[in-house]
Amino acid sequence: MCGGMEFVRRQDLTEAEWDEAVRNTGAGVERFIKVFFPNPKAALLVDPATDLWLPWGRRKEHPGEWPEGGWAREESLGKGYWQRWHPAQVVVHPARWMEKDRHRVSRWFELEPGQGILCVRLDAAPGQPLYVVTRPSVGDYLADIHDRIPAVA
Repeated sequence: MCGGMEFVRRQDLTEAEWDEAVRNTGAGVERFIKVFFPNPKAALLVDPATDLWLPWGRRKEHPGEWPEGGWAREESLGKGYWQRWHPAQVVVHPARWMEKDRHRVSRWFELEPGQGILCVRLDAAPGQPLYVVTRPSVGDYLADIHDRIPAVA
């Protein structure tokens, strides 16, 4: 399914600091931010240029009428279930994503440059939460880890 993501975020540097960092191989210019769905404040990076983060789904302890959880089955999107919340497709671009296998061991999966994870943003829900779109998994992933996998775009 997808229990966590890791984003690369550029540090806020002045132009002079940025130039110096680039001359010195860029060390310290980027940092990695891990986000895990169980955290009640989990949010996903939508736009790195503006540093826009949106909430990742809704926890059962949070009041609301929009769907509980953080995932949207690809099959349910085509059936109109999500329409009352005015869903909009959004692609987030983590460096990698994580799911725990059947033994509860975290497995991280790298994304190729330019790849992202398809999400839906619920424009009619407070805070415009994001839900990771999932599809049925196959092969070793299905056998070893989970029956759902994030839709990679």
